[in-house]
Amino acid sequence: MLINLTNHPSANWNEEQREEAVRQWGKIEDYSFPAVGSEWDNVSMMQCAQAIVSEVVKMNPDAVLCQGEMSMTFLLVAMLQKKGIPVYAATSERRAKEELQPDGSICKSVVFSFVMFRKYCTLAEI
Repeated sequence: MLINLTNHPSANWNEEQREEAVRQWGKIEDYSFPAVGSEWDNVSMMQCAQAIVSEVVKMNPDAVLCQGEMSMTFLLVAMLQKKGIPVYAATSERRAKEELQPDGSICKSVVFSFVMFRKYCTLAEI
């Protein structure tokens, strides 16, 4: 099982991403990435991360997809790896298009196309 620890529910993923996750890990369980307060100190960050990792470990995943606020992502990835759980990020191709509007403003649209799941390196590998 893959735990989707992001703010992007797997129901909203494109078909290719869902199919690849199911192919690699059998099923997907969504677990919402926490809303990290901009005023949180390191103690608050560690407490939140430890609580999440404790819950995730109980779910016995084969892997975790972890993406969100950068400092929390770092903590979660390191803690999950320390527990022996492989952690991944989803990579995508970004295509942006800008259109000049009649009023002179620019309307920008971005389309992300899933490419693959990339395993995070461990600190020991760096």
